[in-house]
Amino acid sequence: MSFTTFYEDIKSVGSLAVMLLRRLEPEPYYVRGYIDRECRKLVDEGWRRRHDWEKPWVKTFERNGYILKIAFIHARKGEHITGADIAFELSGRKIIFVQSKRVHRNGRIYFNRLQLQKLLELEWEICGFPYIAFPLAVIPSLPYRVTFYHLIMREGLQIEERFFHISEVSFILSWRKSASQTEFINQGLRPGEFQEMFWKCRIGGPDIREDKKRDILYMYSLITNRLVVWLDVMLK
Repeated sequence: MSFTTFYEDIKSVGSLAVMLLRRLEPEPYYVRGYIDRECRKLVDEGWRRRHDWEKPWVKTFERNGYILKIAFIHARKGEHITGADIAFELSGRKIIFVQSKRVHRNGRIYFNRLQLQKLLELEWEICGFPYIAFPLAVIPSLPYRVTFYHLIMREGLQIEERFFHISEVSFILSWRKSASQTEFINQGLRPGEFQEMFWKCRIGGPDIREDKKRDILYMYSLITNRLVVWLDVMLK
């Protein structure tokens, strides 16, 4: 993966972190700056020279009204990273997982089928349900919505961002690996709506033991080779 593509993912992770934390403070730009700096160091110095990455939590921020902990998970310690995703949790209550995708210049959005399957499995594991690994595993009765795609699209000169649950993307794709952005434009949740739904606990999976979450995220990273930026918010 090129540094440019990886950095685009990191910018999306930072922007998502800021968007979600705005519920707690108006301008939480510190978190985007920290994620950006640490990931640049990862590229420049390599994972093995960043000894802090071995700690359970890399960084803790004491803020007015909440405590934020950030961890970086990459099973192969920086080797051939294929992208970056965000896991965001309200400690003791809810957790969500988001992967960003940008529209290609040809107007289509491309998805990795293996990553889509692993996102489906990750949701089931967080929810504590057994799963069967087969294509298009869409179960409408599942009571939680944990894993989402964040689609960054263009409509004329405007950028349009929407959030879709993985089952919705899987349904639209069917057996394809890509879809025209016209199949997503003006649908899904806007960023403000997504933030509100999370903080009202209308989306997200149940919080589970920290060691189990870490194992689930580690396995996802091992199979997909993606970096997971894990943010844990504890309200004071």
